[in-house]
Amino acid sequence: MKKIISLILAGILLTSVLASCGAEEVESAEDTAAVEETEPETETETETEPKETEPPKPKMVEVFTPLYTATFDGNDSPSWKAGNQCADFAIADGYLSYNTTGGDSNILCTAKFEMNCEDIHAIRIKFINNTPNDMCQLFFTTDASNTSYSEPGSFKEYAWYTDSGVAVADAAASEDWNELVIYTEYNDLWTGVLKDVRIDLSAGEGSFIVDSIEFCSVELVEEPAA
Repeated sequence: MKKIISLILAGILLTSVLASCGAEEVESAEDTAAVEETEPETETETETEPKETEPPKPKMVEVFTPLYTATFDGNDSPSWKAGNQCADFAIADGYLSYNTTGGDSNILCTAKFEMNCEDIHAIRIKFINNTPNDMCQLFFTTDASNTSYSEPGSFKEYAWYTDSGVAVADAAASEDWNELVIYTEYNDLWTGVLKDVRIDLSAGEGSFIVDSIEFCSVELVEEPAA
């Protein structure tokens, strides 16, 4: 009888041990699976083809070619004269200079240009404005669309002025020069053959010193490499 009871107890003990081992194996398998699921997948870098870059666009610059130039140190001087409200008009030492006696002073060119307006793309004026006004206006006449001076037949631009009153003797070293560029394409009346020009350098009272006046063609060209 004791032998039978011992065998029964041994069997129960063996069954418990086997069940415990099985549970540990199941838990170990589940842990392993959990670890495998949480491990991040390593991403493989994809090779990208380099993008094609466009070559840099060339920089374009304006080239001015004078078709007529007044430098006031040669034969062009007699072509320019005082117009309205001008005093002490003088052409000497490479400058045209005068004082104004009112708010509507101007200078005139008596030269007959006889140039096609279509060939003149810009007018450049280098001058010192010793008045408190910054409006410069250029009037023109042609044989076609604008046969007499008129407001529509003009160009308006703005210019720096100085209150210090630069003298002709000090003009060369002055920093108050305007280098004004008037582009003619902005006036539809600029057609036909150019006849006369009148320049109102400002509507203020004071004095002016003019270094040069140029009528130019303009061409856009590629800037040379440095």
